[in-house]
Amino acid sequence: MRRARLYLPYAAWPKDDRTRWEAAFKTGMDLFDDCGAGVHLAERTRQQIQYAYGKFLAFLSAHDHSLLTRTPARRLNRKVVEEYVKSQPKSCGGVTVGNYLNHLQMALRYICPREDWSWLLQIAKRVATQAKRKPEKHHLVTSETLYALGMELMDRAIASGKSTKTWSVQTSFRDGLIISTLALVPLRRRTLAALRIGKHLVRSGDAWVLDIPAEDIKTKRPIEYTISAELSERIDFYLNQIRPHTPGAGTHDYLWASSRSRPMSGGGIYNRVRRRTRKALGFPVNLHRFRSAAATLWSAQDPANVRGVKDLLGHASFGTTEKYYIMSQSRIAGRALARIISNGDDR
Repeated sequence: MRRARLYLPYAAWPKDDRTRWEAAFKTGMDLFDDCGAGVHLAERTRQQIQYAYGKFLAFLSAHDHSLLTRTPARRLNRKVVEEYVKSQPKSCGGVTVGNYLNHLQMALRYICPREDWSWLLQIAKRVATQAKRKPEKHHLVTSETLYALGMELMDRAIASGKSTKTWSVQTSFRDGLIISTLALVPLRRRTLAALRIGKHLVRSGDAWVLDIPAEDIKTKRPIEYTISAELSERIDFYLNQIRPHTPGAGTHDYLWASSRSRPMSGGGIYNRVRRRTRKALGFPVNLHRFRSAAATLWSAQDPANVRGVKDLLGHASFGTTEKYYIMSQSRIAGRALARIISNGDDR
């Protein structure tokens, strides 16, 4: 039995869909040329929207191919969306399905801007809200714990007595530096992997500075951050004693060099950080959770100036920071009380 296609490639989309898509994401040739409504979106976001739309078109092709002959706005209703949700494999969780629906309505909003897609957005939100979520152990970790973990990894690597040419010392120090750097400056995965010496990481007196232009940031908001003296010293050691001995590091200027004679990819960094945090903390902390850790620590330690987290994370508005990254004070207080009760003496 032939398996249904999970995704319809862009080249196989109906001509009307491709025409609408190209118009929605058209880039103007100059200041006087009209641009598409979605041209401001980051490339990664655009890819996610395109994938979600191609996934929905593949479902329509298998479910009722005649629907593809209609205009995009006339193909779906609540019944079709319900069938689409039911068609997803059991391994696809509610949060993921909710994301697919959200990206689908975003695609439709751009290619059919005169239609009202609020009903589809509400369905996406309900699906995501009703999904079973994983235990939020990672929320118990804040930036100071992650920073200390990174410093410990680097110190242990140096104190091992082994040569900096050995693989274990190189990777342990490098991974520790990644973790401590992320704890101070919680960059997104793509930005972190793309850091280049002399371009994004530059020297300023005795300290190192992260100077990342707007075009290299998802939200198009530049980041300039002076790294602490303590961590600047570790960067010096890494650049002078660790990185030069990593195979192939001399062929590129990316900060994070892998042992495979090329820069570390975003996925490679993600896997290393999860592995290190799982071993040290008992559960993995992914890269995105460093952003939550920073926001939560700031909100707890300096609530009066908590709006500064917006700039640290590169958000356009504090609403995004507050909604998705800061654990509410009631949750912090509730968990603190629970720890006190569970650790208290029976009297």
